[in-house]
Amino acid sequence: MHPPLFRKQQRLSDWPECVIELHCLHCRGGSVGYPVRLLIKRQGDMTFENLLRRLRCKRCGAAKPAPIYLVAGHRRTARGGPDPDWAIELAPPATTE
Repeated sequence: MHPPLFRKQQRLSDWPECVIELHCLHCRGGSVGYPVRLLIKRQGDMTFENLLRRLRCKRCGAAKPAPIYLVAGHRRTARGGPDPDWAIELAPPATTE
């Protein structure tokens, strides 16, 4: 299934059934999935653009965890489970120099 049209100016409430999956390459802490409904409840119905500016790694406090995905269905990194319906990359992996 192809992902639907997405813009960072859309609000979290436009994608309530999805999960924000983020990875932190700074501390190599693995991945974390935040259900969009939970984010709305805790942080309010902000735009994805605003959310991406505010996200931090819980383990090391890095201000720019990456990569970040908007995922429908099952998480991309779930082991032994089904694949996601689709995933959109919101922030690319950090480049190492």
